[in-house]
Amino acid sequence: MIHYFKAGGLFMWPILLASICGIAVILEKMYYFFKNERDMTESFKKELIKLVRKGDREELLKFCKNKKNSVSITVIKLLENFDLKSLEESDELDYQHLEEIVKEVTLEQITSLEKGMWLLSVVANVSPQLGLLGTVTGMITAFSGLAVAGAGNPTAVAGGISEALYTTAAGLIVAIPALVAYNYYNRKIDYVLMEVEKVTVYLTNDIRNKVQDKKIKLRCCH
Repeated sequence: MIHYFKAGGLFMWPILLASICGIAVILEKMYYFFKNERDMTESFKKELIKLVRKGDREELLKFCKNKKNSVSITVIKLLENFDLKSLEESDELDYQHLEEIVKEVTLEQITSLEKGMWLLSVVANVSPQLGLLGTVTGMITAFSGLAVAGAGNPTAVAGGISEALYTTAAGLIVAIPALVAYNYYNRKIDYVLMEVEKVTVYLTNDIRNKVQDKKIKLRCCH
């Protein structure tokens, strides 16, 4: 392995750095999803929707505080930032304020979920380019040796060609797993965000319905 690394030349170092960064991000994502998102099961989602439709704020908060996933965190922050009890004393709802809270809470989850993904994307895209650059410089070295030694001495170009091949292979070895991991975690992030969006829609609709119901009751009383 060390022999191949040395034979690859100067551009093996940035490829090595890219591989370390890629591995670090992949391990961080594995830990994050295992620790925080593994309890977002089908039974959890069914129970959550059931509680949202029921409209019991305290029970919903108690249920979500026992979980660590993004959906639970979103529900907790949304309920804690928007005073539902005030609806009992007012028949008006500040929709703009509600939308701002929803956007703020959702953005926090997006930031948390997408942490480090930009670096994984850079590794997946830059590694093969570094390999290609190493290929070009290796071929330049090979042809320079050929120009000096002449066509009758194949060993003069062998070093440059091997450098070109090693860097290309190294770049692809780093880029392919990084690209697979990037797409895999992007799919997982999209799924989590879809569930976050779904529950925020349920909650905001529930809040709007409560206000509308109170308006109707007030009109009936008058």
